[in-house]
Amino acid sequence: MADVIEILKKGMSTELWGRRFYQEAAERTESVDGKRVFQSLIEEETKHLEILCGQFAAFSKDQACVSMEQAAELAQEVDPTDIFPEAEAAEGLIPPDTSDEQALKMAMDFEQRGYDLYKRAAEEAETAHERELWEYLAKAEDHHYAFLQETHEYLINDGVWYFDDLELPFFEG
Repeated sequence: MADVIEILKKGMSTELWGRRFYQEAAERTESVDGKRVFQSLIEEETKHLEILCGQFAAFSKDQACVSMEQAAELAQEVDPTDIFPEAEAAEGLIPPDTSDEQALKMAMDFEQRGYDLYKRAAEEAETAHERELWEYLAKAEDHHYAFLQETHEYLINDGVWYFDDLELPFFEG
C-alpha cells in the first residue's frame, strides 16, 4: 500500500503542477482558441486531481482503491496544496519569451510524465481496481498528449490555434 500512496502523491503533484502550468499558459496566450484549449485542460487536470485526492483519502484510511464516484466524494478530505504547498505559489513556469508552440511542447512533456507514471502503475497494480484507476488516468493523459500534439502541429502548419468542440477530449469517471 505504501507504493500506492507514493504513486498517488506523484500523480497529485503532476496534476497540480500541470494545472498550474495550464493556468499560466491560458493567461499568457492572446488567442481565444488558445485560451479555450488551456482552459479545457485545466478542467481535466482538476478532475484527475480530484480522483487522486479521493483515492489518497481512502488509502490513508487503510481502505482499498475506491470507485471513481467514491473518490469524488472523498476528494474534499485532501488538500493537495497541503502536501505540495510550493505548487500553489508557483509562478514563472513558462519563461517570458516562450512562444505558444513552445508552451504546447512543454505541456506535452507534462502529459507524457503523467502517462508514464500511470502506465507503470497499471502494469504493477496488485488489484483489478487499482489497474482500472491507473489505466483510466494513463488513457486520459494519452488523449491530452494527442490533443496537444495535434494542436501544436496545426499551429505550426496553419499559424492558428486548433480547437474543435467535437474533438476536445472528455473523460468520464
